[in-house]
Amino acid sequence: MSAEPAAFSRTAVDAADHLVRSCGSLRAGERVAIVVDERTLEIGRLVAERCAPLTAAVEMRQVPLAAMHGTEPPPAAAAAMKRADLIFGLTHFSMAHTAARRDACAGGARYLSLPEYSLALLEDPAVGVDYKARAPLVRAVADAFTAGDFVHVTSPRGTDVRLDVRGRTGNFCPGFVERPGELGSPPDIEANVSPVETYSEGIVVVDGSIPCAEIGLLREPVELDVRGGKIVAFRSRDDAVVATLERLFERAGSEKAYVLAECGVGLNDAARLTGIMLTDEGAAGTLHFGFGSNATVGGLNDVAFHLDFVFRDGAVAVDGTTVVDRGRVLA
Repeated sequence: MSAEPAAFSRTAVDAADHLVRSCGSLRAGERVAIVVDERTLEIGRLVAERCAPLTAAVEMRQVPLAAMHGTEPPPAAAAAMKRADLIFGLTHFSMAHTAARRDACAGGARYLSLPEYSLALLEDPAVGVDYKARAPLVRAVADAFTAGDFVHVTSPRGTDVRLDVRGRTGNFCPGFVERPGELGSPPDIEANVSPVETYSEGIVVVDGSIPCAEIGLLREPVELDVRGGKIVAFRSRDDAVVATLERLFERAGSEKAYVLAECGVGLNDAARLTGIMLTDEGAAGTLHFGFGSNATVGGLNDVAFHLDFVFRDGAVAVDGTTVVDRGRVLA
């Protein structure tokens, strides 16, 4: 392999190095698995080249382009993941909520979830931040979720939702992995929790993005009516977005897709809303609710579907104490 393909800018090469050495904490001689598809093959090759100075044990697997987030990879790719010390999940659609990822991490692999990566994303300032400097803030929010029983989420646009997190552990997602079994998704820096699936009640007003290819950044807010833990109605002045959401959820083929599965707090100060999942979920000043799968991140809802809804300036109170207020962490 050549050291530096001419197609990539110096910024992109430096970002790939940052992913390998800082975010992935790659050590000399470790085994690496890189899983790509037709949209991410070139990025995968760049990452492989940046791994080369540290290890020759790099296995790249190209898999078919999935239909949605949460689709299981083919058995050969899953086996490569289980053999690795560090995995780069570079498929266009996320494998973070798959059994293959869960099993690989249970066996000791570190996993970087990097869906929707592109040259533009590699060159985004949000990728090159000092993740480890932000880790204490992420830990504080995650610990608040773990210690709490009930969460109340509000926003100036009208979000008002109550969650039950009794017995659930807050997830520490600082954007880097160091120890066996850890999961990171740079440039996403967040803390999140999987609430009890049957309890969530209230209204979510989404004014940021719905990060999927069919929607992205929103022109009009979208209102979600959540009852008994599930979305029971979508509302918006943008009829096309409502129709798209109804089609996406129906295509999932399960009532489990409608379950409020995740409450997350974005903590990357360099990230901005772009319509891409990893920048939007991690953008400081935003909150997000994920619907669908959470079985691999502390919940009980197992379904091959996960979709996030990002909104601005929210507040999070845990057992009556405000932890986050309009992007400021008070924990």
